[in-house]
Amino acid sequence: RRCQVPSMEYPRVCAPPGPSFAVPTTRRAPTRAVKSRAMPSVSASGAEASTTPTKKRKMLALHGKGGNAAGFARYMAPLVEATAETWEWEFVEGPHSTGGDGRAWWNLPPGVRTFEASELDGIQDSFKLLDTCYPFNGLVGFSQGAMLAAVACGRGIKGGHRPSVAIIVGAAWPTAHGDDVRKLMRVELAAAEADGEMRNAVPEALAEVVPPSDPLVRSLHVVGKQDTTNPPAQAMKVAEAFSCAELLEHPGGHVVPMDEKAMRAYLKAMR
Repeated sequence: RRCQVPSMEYPRVCAPPGPSFAVPTTRRAPTRAVKSRAMPSVSASGAEASTTPTKKRKMLALHGKGGNAAGFARYMAPLVEATAETWEWEFVEGPHSTGGDGRAWWNLPPGVRTFEASELDGIQDSFKLLDTCYPFNGLVGFSQGAMLAAVACGRGIKGGHRPSVAIIVGAAWPTAHGDDVRKLMRVELAAAEADGEMRNAVPEALAEVVPPSDPLVRSLHVVGKQDTTNPPAQAMKVAEAFSCAELLEHPGGHVVPMDEKAMRAYLKAMR
């Protein structure tokens, strides 16, 4: 079925090691991990509370082609702040340079788009980088980063692991790795069949009150109606490869919307 969506912790930035790492200029924010120190919980009487805080889940954020981890972290700061109590964020740097501070997840011939390309040169480097960053619970990606997130959800990460949440913004269909994306639906169907067999093994009265399992990857697909970079039809094709994908359409172009409606949809997906 298709579902229709109607104290801040500094984000961590993960950059690839070795010669592919672009040396930051003086204008660029540092890419090392920075975290805020959490103060101990204090009760009304002044004593430290004995309750143990809930462990945060980890969200990996993938910028678009020509962007970089630090810039994406600044842009996404409102969502990072809104989810600071339950999510730890890590902004990852693409392994390939596009010139200056810009980074990419793979290289393309001049004038060729990802949905037209028969090969995504360098994407294996990005797969290795995601494996290095694992474990994590969620992926959020924009543009080329969104396409990488979709491929990763399908092919699996570090031996077949998949995030439980994926927010995919402004994607196009990654034709050269379309089979990887489609693999997710096959895995989801197998999991649903196994869930059905387990439900058949319990008493009927109990099976009726036990809700069905969520999809392996709960996904939100964000589509700009005026997106001329990755047209809406491309984003919809990606969404159709996910089980029970939620859709958020916005009136803008090739951007990550951060208005009130979008924030509600992000928070719902990250629940």
